[in-house]
Amino acid sequence: MDEGIMGAVLGLLLIAGAFLAYRIEKTNTQLKHEIQLGIEKLEAKAIPTFPDIDELMDEVQGIITETIGQMRVPTIADNLGAILQNWAQIKMAKEMNAMQNPILPDSGVFDFEQNVES
Repeated sequence: MDEGIMGAVLGLLLIAGAFLAYRIEKTNTQLKHEIQLGIEKLEAKAIPTFPDIDELMDEVQGIITETIGQMRVPTIADNLGAILQNWAQIKMAKEMNAMQNPILPDSGVFDFEQNVES
């Protein structure tokens, strides 16, 4: 009777071992498939295509040509406008300076001895 039980236990162990080997192989196959899909997704996203250096040079030259083509020679009105703007900016700066520093004399030199409290 011991031999029959030993045979049954050995058979069950053999079946359990075969089942475990089957499950390990099936899991291994699934993992390989998932890894391959992940690699394919990464390869599709990893490196975008860059244009050639010649295409980049042509594009930059086009931008430069377009920018220079829109430029024009300054006219007398442009020069007079710049003079008027400069005059107005200087006048405004003097007025702002007078409002912020009423203690300072018009010469722009601050006399320390006159304004120090004793």
